[in-house]
Amino acid sequence: MQQELSDLSNTLLEIYQNNLLFLKENFFDIFQKVDKLSIEIENGTHKENYSLEYRDGYFDIFNHNSNSYFYNSNSYEDADARADFINFTKDGSLDLLRKNPYSPEKKLISGEVFADVAPIIDYVNEVVDFENIEFDRIYKFIYIGTGLGVHLTEIHKKVNALSTMIVEPDLEVFRLSLFVTDYTVFDKSDKKLFLSVGDEMNNILATLDKFYRHHNYLNYNIKHHLFLENYSHILDEIISYFNSHSPTHFPYKYVVDNVDKIINFGKNKERFFNFDLILEKNILRDKKVLIISAGPSVDNYIDWIYKNQDKFLIICVDVILKKLYKNKIKPSIVVSIDPLDLCADFLDIDDYEFLKDTSFVFMSQQAEKTVETVSKYSRYFSQAVPLLGELGYLGTVPNVGTFSFSIAIHLGANELYLVGNDAAFNQETGSRYADDCSYTIDDNMEALNEGLDISHSDVLTSKGNLRENVKTNRELFAFKHNYENMIHQLSTYEYKAYNLSDGVFIEGLIPLFKTELDEKVKSFDLQQVSCRDELDSVTVEINDLLEFSDDIKVCNAIISKIKKYQKKKPVLNRDEFLNNKVALMVSILEDSKKMSTEVFGNIFLIFTELSDIYINFVLGIRIRNKNKDEIIKKLNILWSSAIINLFKDIKKHLKQV
Repeated sequence: MQQELSDLSNTLLEIYQNNLLFLKENFFDIFQKVDKLSIEIENGTHKENYSLEYRDGYFDIFNHNSNSYFYNSNSYEDADARADFINFTKDGSLDLLRKNPYSPEKKLISGEVFADVAPIIDYVNEVVDFENIEFDRIYKFIYIGTGLGVHLTEIHKKVNALSTMIVEPDLEVFRLSLFVTDYTVFDKSDKKLFLSVGDEMNNILATLDKFYRHHNYLNYNIKHHLFLENYSHILDEIISYFNSHSPTHFPYKYVVDNVDKIINFGKNKERFFNFDLILEKNILRDKKVLIISAGPSVDNYIDWIYKNQDKFLIICVDVILKKLYKNKIKPSIVVSIDPLDLCADFLDIDDYEFLKDTSFVFMSQQAEKTVETVSKYSRYFSQAVPLLGELGYLGTVPNVGTFSFSIAIHLGANELYLVGNDAAFNQETGSRYADDCSYTIDDNMEALNEGLDISHSDVLTSKGNLRENVKTNRELFAFKHNYENMIHQLSTYEYKAYNLSDGVFIEGLIPLFKTELDEKVKSFDLQQVSCRDELDSVTVEINDLLEFSDDIKVCNAIISKIKKYQKKKPVLNRDEFLNNKVALMVSILEDSKKMSTEVFGNIFLIFTELSDIYINFVLGIRIRNKNKDEIIKKLNILWSSAIINLFKDIKKHLKQV
């Protein structure tokens, strides 16, 4: 018996040492955390909360604080039961393909927004039984919580995932699992492991982002397993991430259209921001900048803003402009980015005197109707895609609120005050926007959080900015992540940003109550409304930069190459299709490097990510009563034809110059 225990101890130590070496070579930050904890345990500076115990043929974790066992049952039998529960259907997974909510057969959304990929989607709808999906293989798997990790091994044996993400918030628990579970199996051969241990939520989401981008053409379904219910908040965050990250959210067609709009606005001699001039001038440096978004918190401040407006340079989003007009508050800058004609109504104020000192800042994806609505006033554009390298690139953002913040920081603002960026609905009424906005939505404040599928309306409870907790929903909560991502991207800039909103807490913004704000404002100097001259100094006309004749030649060459590919004998099976497909994609990307900007190659990559999630979805499921090889032949024709149409579309826009 003593010898058996000695052998067991040696085996555990060997597993632990192998895991440490693996972490040191592949996850050095996690290795350092584990190593530091081990040293502190050995020298007595850290009191262990947990210890590993061997009980009746299985390992368990003893909790010294609660004097109880983690499993309190056979951990190996628990692992087997969890593995048995995992299947190859869509149960326990996140379905990232956009479904038509009005389709009783749960068909996929198609239509013009997906442009040349739409025929592929329509064909998928024709051949797939969406009510009885069964996968051949699970390509992406997320584990939330490790315990001793025994269930990780058993589930992985069953699903053999290509990409695995493992999240364990408790460093001590993870350290104990290193004695029992071999983590190297998740990162062998063609497999890839993404690991988050003892991290705050921002770092968990950063790891999730890497997991998402690895083999992004397989992001049609993400299987997951929640080890403990008290880790469900992590699952909520993961679902919220995928709620706003998908190739279907910003299809390549939008990028092609943005190229067209930059060209047209340039031909019309509109002024565009020049990044070098922005860095040189810092036109908002040392000004007190108040950014007004459209969340319900604006109602709490509207009278205060009216009384103190001359102490700030005010930047507002388009949808709040009419409320400011009604309350006689003059903004210096109005920001608008949405490509829909609806934004024209937001800006339609028939009072020249009120807006004569106001400047309008647009993304170049803006609808022409919106720009025409403010044709009498100063207008400035930021490239929605980096078409012209000479201008530099300020980046793109998912919503007007984060863009207003981004543009202020880029223009040199170093002291900002934000209101209306709630990322939550009104806690009493459910209203998503302030009163008198140009747009209104009332959210269901009690919508069920189902946990398994992505639903915009699921209600979540989150840490509040000015109160302990607030209710929000997944769609609004995505605004928090967007803001935090933008703050991270702007980490090289020095500034202080105060959040006045009674909504969700946003990491990187400083919560500030109105009473504290009143004290600050007493020392503020008066500000001028107009900043037109300053904006003129950091913008240029771009008409002379629009030259794409060589790019058109490359488009023609790519189109000829695809037509030649189509004349070859039809593909016979899945492997032949995938091999031919990869070779052709690599060749097209090489050709695109000859073009004047990376934008065109990136358009092809975005097109590929979108088309491939549908193609790989079909290739990765079991299709009954249909010839899979015939389906593959059809997909090959649709895919190659879609590429031809894509480059014809690009060429059409470039020929306008």
